[in-house]
Amino acid sequence: MGQVLQIAVIAGGYSGEAEVSRKSAATVMDHIDPTRYRATLVHIDRDGWWAEVDGRRMEVDRADFSVPEAGLRFDGVFVMVHGSPGEDGRLQAYFELIGMPHTTGDARSMALTFHKGWTNDLLRARGVPVARAVALGPESVWTAEELVAELGLPCFVKPTESGSSIGVSRVNRAEDLARAVAEAMAAERPGVVVEAMLVGREFTVGVIPGADGRPCALPITEIRTDRPFFDFQAKYLGASEEITPADLPPARAAALHALALRTYALTECRGMARVDLIDSETDGPHVIEVNTVPGFSPASILPQQAAAAGLTTTELLTRVLAATVERG
Repeated sequence: MGQVLQIAVIAGGYSGEAEVSRKSAATVMDHIDPTRYRATLVHIDRDGWWAEVDGRRMEVDRADFSVPEAGLRFDGVFVMVHGSPGEDGRLQAYFELIGMPHTTGDARSMALTFHKGWTNDLLRARGVPVARAVALGPESVWTAEELVAELGLPCFVKPTESGSSIGVSRVNRAEDLARAVAEAMAAERPGVVVEAMLVGREFTVGVIPGADGRPCALPITEIRTDRPFFDFQAKYLGASEEITPADLPPARAAALHALALRTYALTECRGMARVDLIDSETDGPHVIEVNTVPGFSPASILPQQAAAAGLTTTELLTRVLAATVERG
């Protein structure tokens, strides 16, 4: 056996997803293969960066991402920070500057996929079906009548940069658009995408490194909820039904898999990601979101999909680390 690698599993962050991030990181810590990796939990928050070592809190030296008090120097990083700075490219830019391997796409890819408007623009330009949308900035001039004429009702109002459906609203009446836009604009970075509603079944497809290191798609999950959409409560508080594998004809499943893999490639994802889709009743499958640091808590979808594919959580984590940190 080769050398056991020192891996920092980073959690927390600066957004409303910090608590979800800590749960995801706990799953990684519980299931990482100790014969190949020695994992250390590293917390990133607005008060500082620090590691948990032997039950003690030790500061991280940001010059080289080491823990001098413990004599710890890391070989790589497993990024489990949802939202900023783990999903918007900031951490990736830092790690790339100091030459530290990590488990996600590069800074450019992460910044692109975290911005819903930029992602939609790229995918649309490359022929990937996405919802019709209008982007609004803090200085944009718009009227409810214009948005309704362009997109119809119901529609969705989303912060351009957020996850876990934080700040997202389904708008059924034109008179509610101003409030929904104001709420979404109050997110950490002002900017809003207003999207036409796609009517159809909702699915999500995990993409991970295969045994050969090349991307492979996991069994598809269908999401059903009585909520107006797959919001925070549906995702994390049990207000949804997640069916894995989804009941689909083989040809339809293959089409969704192909679209997820193409999206993963076009957005230059690495490691594990999740592509959310609506299979429109009239226009076929559309991509609605790309999740580059997908949830990994006990309530999350991607570990369920891996289990349906016959992979243990430990095997999944090893594939990710082997394809990213070990191969560089």
